[in-house]
Amino acid sequence: MRRNFLKTTMLAAAALTAASTLPARAADPIVFVAAIIQSGPFKVTDAQNLAGIQYAVNQINAAGGVAGHPIKLDVIDTELNAAATKRKVTDEVLNNNAKIIIGASGSDVLKALVGVGQQYKVPVIAFAGEADDMTGAKFEPALFRVAANTSMHASAIVYAMKQDYPSIKKVFLLNQDYGFGHESEAGFKAALQRLDPGVQIVGDVFHPRGAADFSPYLQQIQASQADFVLTSDWGADLIKLLNQANSFGLKPRIGGTFLADPEILKGVGNGAIGDIGADVYQPTIQTPASQSFAAGFHTANAGTATPWATASVGKSYIATELAAYAINKAGSTDFSNIETALEGLHYASIAGPLVVRACDHQVQIGEATGEVVPANNNPYAFPFIGPSLIAPLSAIQVAPADTGNPRCTTATN
Repeated sequence: MRRNFLKTTMLAAAALTAASTLPARAADPIVFVAAIIQSGPFKVTDAQNLAGIQYAVNQINAAGGVAGHPIKLDVIDTELNAAATKRKVTDEVLNNNAKIIIGASGSDVLKALVGVGQQYKVPVIAFAGEADDMTGAKFEPALFRVAANTSMHASAIVYAMKQDYPSIKKVFLLNQDYGFGHESEAGFKAALQRLDPGVQIVGDVFHPRGAADFSPYLQQIQASQADFVLTSDWGADLIKLLNQANSFGLKPRIGGTFLADPEILKGVGNGAIGDIGADVYQPTIQTPASQSFAAGFHTANAGTATPWATASVGKSYIATELAAYAINKAGSTDFSNIETALEGLHYASIAGPLVVRACDHQVQIGEATGEVVPANNNPYAFPFIGPSLIAPLSAIQVAPADTGNPRCTTATN
């Protein structure tokens, strides 16, 4: 045990020393580690995140790499388990000298990554994990979040609901019973009060993550006479919710923060038409940058399990691009230099212009919302998100002073 303790201590010291320099030779790779769910019922969504990361890495390496070095991509299976994630990513940092951590679905899992990144001074570029407090009251400088926070994402769905269904008067809130779900519920309530205060909340329910049977919640929704359902459910839970709602004959439409996902929609079919999704990126954003990206991704991935760009593909691609851009700009893998390179950064992404807010490292960008439309002009043979309506940053932004982050209380950026 003493030998193992000394080995770990020496590795930790070496990792902290090595983190300040680029590899000695131009041919030596820079290790990026992707934290991805690769097992269990929630793995279908993260396959898209991995595809976006891999596509970015391939493009970056084909263009000459990062600061003259190729990227070596290591992938760990988070198992959607914080303890397992912490153990595996620590091993990547100490034994494989990982310089960038990209992840992760599940706010509890992302918090595990950030703990390791903070300890060993390795940046964590987040494509998911949206809990408000991570860039708010529990902020750690190792985190840079490309995903919206829960308040921004909830506001985007409410904004789209107000635009697409202006006559809605009663809504029902249904969310997973863990930190992210509770913050989403609060975000929905705040967004309704700010954007559509005449709407009445007629139900507010939490359910366990991984619930098998949604019928008790569907019965409550029907009894409430709600016109619309707001949910932050994701992955396997959202699939079950939509399918069981369809079988149940649920009348209200659903606004889901993670509904714009082909893995979610392909098994639901026409029952999802009229439902609303939103995210930082949608492949239906009608700009040259987005359309070029979607076409290029399809060319590179046709015939794979992820043949088309998705919201998850786009966000994970942007996260990887930002990591590489920061190292190039800093000319170093030193954490403080990367932090300086990213803080306040204005970047032309495939989702549109974004800013990495300096005080909380939360990306500031409008969200692409879309209503599910029939399978006609979509890339898929089933109903999918139609042309994007952008919820502007002015409608969804959390002001610095309202984040709960002490660094932001007097900030204006």
